[in-house]
Amino acid sequence: MLTGKLLGSGFARSTVGGKAAPIVPYRLLIPDKGTANLQTLGAESARWKATAQRFRGLSQRGQLEQQVANRAQFTDEVLATVADNVRLGACCVLVAETGDGKIVGAMSYALIPPREGAINLLAIDPGELVGAPGSRGLRGIGTAMVAAVSRQFLAQGVETVYLHPFDSAAADFWGGRGFGVCGRGMLMCVRGKEGIGRLIDGCEALPDCETCLVCGLARDVEAMRLPSAR
Repeated sequence: MLTGKLLGSGFARSTVGGKAAPIVPYRLLIPDKGTANLQTLGAESARWKATAQRFRGLSQRGQLEQQVANRAQFTDEVLATVADNVRLGACCVLVAETGDGKIVGAMSYALIPPREGAINLLAIDPGELVGAPGSRGLRGIGTAMVAAVSRQFLAQGVETVYLHPFDSAAADFWGGRGFGVCGRGMLMCVRGKEGIGRLIDGCEALPDCETCLVCGLARDVEAMRLPSAR
């Protein structure tokens, strides 16, 4: 398990064959630069890379949609970048990790003085992509990571958050979170404290932790607010 600054926890919705399956709990944290962390990030980067390579092969044989293979390649590069940033002690990264030590989400972001921020990269485990063979259909991890980093932005006085989506599917995801087109190409942004605050929808702050969130199903969020559940 990774160590670092815990920002919260989440409950990913999982669907298998169109039927509801048990939710998957995970933690959101900023990893510190420890030897064990670097080893874990290296091993998980290798796992993501192997998955991306396998998907590329399936795509070349016509057994997987090209878009899925392309997105898997992108996710591989995202986690590798996050791992390098942790190794170098560079700001700013965030990961989502399940209880069995698997990294299922990775993000890099930036604070741009005096009042701007950017989400540079965001990806989930390539094995959990829509259309990926064997995917559990996990939902909610990306949204939770956006919520967690949005609280970091608000704490730093950020008033505009920028990003550049990877493709049209990513643009749809970000549009659903509240981002709109605000520049040439596919540049998107959300403006104002209220707009950034809406990115936290679906998550609740833990009453005894100013920076922590619980994201996911309403009944589980409510249960996690009880001291006996933590």
